[in-house]
Amino acid sequence: MFTSVDSNRKTVEHLSNENVPSHQFLDNSCKKESKSGFASQFDKLLSKNDEYTKLQLTIFGITFIVSIIIASLTGIILGFTFGFSVFIGSLAGIFYLRLLAKSVGKIGRESTGVSKLQLLIPVCLFIFASKLGSIEILPAMIGFFIYKPSLIFYFSLS
Repeated sequence: MFTSVDSNRKTVEHLSNENVPSHQFLDNSCKKESKSGFASQFDKLLSKNDEYTKLQLTIFGITFIVSIIIASLTGIILGFTFGFSVFIGSLAGIFYLRLLAKSVGKIGRESTGVSKLQLLIPVCLFIFASKLGSIEILPAMIGFFIYKPSLIFYFSLS
């Protein structure tokens, strides 16, 4: 059942399914083609069944949940700016961890060592925090290292 609103008449009509034209081009194959690049990469990441990908997703999830909890607590206790800075730093830490995991995943197949590209993330975070007045440097750097307790927590459970 669909609802149609005519702003000129100020009335609401409820259309049944037989009044709605059906289009054949809205099948699943067309929906898959219309996905954005990020969504298709995310689907490709989720479709893999190897243990390394599952480990990555688990660690990213734990890190994200821990960062939300810590940023919320620090935001309530120490102020909004401090909590926001911690959260921005933790997002940079998750991005750093993703780049590191991607680089480690390529060892042996495409490269012989770990890339140094991910080292730009803390540098950019520091520059970004120093230029903006709404983000503090120390809480952002503390937030950046939230991924480490998450890793310790995950590997202490297994």
